[in-house]
Amino acid sequence: MQQIYTAKYIFDGSNLLPETAVVVQKGLIKEIITLNNLKDKKLVKNYGDCIITPGFIDLQLNGCGGVLFNDNISYTTLEVMYQTCLGYGTTSFLPTLITCDFKDVLKALETIKTWFTLHNNKRGVIGLHLEGPFISTIKKGIHPEQFIIPPTKELLEQIVVYKKYFPIKMTIAPEVFTIKQIQFLINNNIIVSLGHSNASYSETQNAIKLGARSSTHMFNAMSGLSARNPGMIAAILNSDIHTGLIVDLLHVDKANIQLLNKNKPEQVYLVTDAVTSMGTDMKGFRFGGKSIHVKDGMCLDENGVLAGANLTMPKAIANCINICGLDIVKVLNMASQIPAQVMGYGNSLGKIQSGYKADLIAFNVKDQTCQYLANS
Repeated sequence: MQQIYTAKYIFDGSNLLPETAVVVQKGLIKEIITLNNLKDKKLVKNYGDCIITPGFIDLQLNGCGGVLFNDNISYTTLEVMYQTCLGYGTTSFLPTLITCDFKDVLKALETIKTWFTLHNNKRGVIGLHLEGPFISTIKKGIHPEQFIIPPTKELLEQIVVYKKYFPIKMTIAPEVFTIKQIQFLINNNIIVSLGHSNASYSETQNAIKLGARSSTHMFNAMSGLSARNPGMIAAILNSDIHTGLIVDLLHVDKANIQLLNKNKPEQVYLVTDAVTSMGTDMKGFRFGGKSIHVKDGMCLDENGVLAGANLTMPKAIANCINICGLDIVKVLNMASQIPAQVMGYGNSLGKIQSGYKADLIAFNVKDQTCQYLANS
């Protein structure tokens, strides 16, 4: 049975198409067709002033809906995260595990393996993001220092064996790795992302040359740019790798967001870095072994250190468009097509195109509400 959807615009991944509809069959996009060419318009479900767009893809989601992956590494937590995400238009995501005891890293890998055994990548979770424990103590942010450890051959081997079951994205500080260790991750198809790092420009460049494909929450927890010490930020800006960006306007200033998008017009993807409170009215929770307070939209520990974000993807998109002045087509791709490409799903997710998975939402840009087109 076919489903046919229309709205003010269909966003196919390249253009906002008026007076069109998308036809879905057996969970896949069949075609985009003009309304004039539809034989029976009574079959069409109309979402009015919305944009029908590919579902959003969040590659850095610590938790939401009152749960945190680090706190309860379980199938139940993933299910709560998935259901919460759907209410905000995010149909695919990477559960993100920050630095913790390595036994919990192994537990997370086993938990995602179980999820993929049951659902493959068909129910929200499209892999795992390990944000640590192989990071810099200098740029640790909220990460608990007692669990930050140097990489060893044995530890890395225990991680990469899971790549045969699902995609793995790893945030690493390249300065704590040997060239051989980084090459080992690349050769085993781990998506290496650079972050929580005090690396020099040359150390960052070397990791990129070896095959690092991304950076984690650009500008945050990485060596900065100065006249004689360009650091990680300059190396990323002077490369063609992708980079995640938190646009709550608390983590990164508007001017830096605009600068980054001028410099890397096709490589930036939006992440929420959301934590327990997202999707709730919670005013406090625990993260990284610390008490976190939600105040004025910020999640802060007792020392004023940012601890993730209380951010939804629709809000990040609205901030990009309404405050940073970015083009809506560009921004919708930052939330869908680009992260799909980063994770190796560029031929099945992130576009409304024949043969692609029909993970569709109706997005109202004005009030930032989303409806998941569940029948697809």
